[in-house]
Amino acid sequence: MNNRISRFKAKVPALTGFLYGSALLIIFSMIQKILIGINPLAPNSYVVPFLFGGISGSLLSIKSATVNELNQALLIRVNELEEYLPICSHCKKIREEGKDPADCDSWRSIEDYISDKTSSRFSHSICPECLHKQYPEFSTGKYLRSELNK
Repeated sequence: MNNRISRFKAKVPALTGFLYGSALLIIFSMIQKILIGINPLAPNSYVVPFLFGGISGSLLSIKSATVNELNQALLIRVNELEEYLPICSHCKKIREEGKDPADCDSWRSIEDYISDKTSSRFSHSICPECLHKQYPEFSTGKYLRSELNK
């Protein structure tokens, strides 16, 4: 049953696109014929605009439906990253959703969490403030200048 519904949903944009595209191209053909002085009611003169308008309208509506589906998937993914994250105030690990906070296995590094949720990758460096706090001997201006000149 679900397979029938999904096939029907896939056909609806194509059918409506076909009808809208055909109608639009026939209307433009009629206007063009009126402007150049040809009888707009000639019976066989709308077969080609009907077919080409329908085909192009179908293709556009199918692509539009695909873009809409991709936008919805992207919105869901962005919302996943905008939620509140339970994060350790000391080590910055993130607790897995729905897991016991007392269980050590329920905490993951922020890098692992973001890498799993996105296509981002991490490289590590150290900011000047942490360099000064963690490695004061390397944070002097003399050391930094001498390293830059090498």
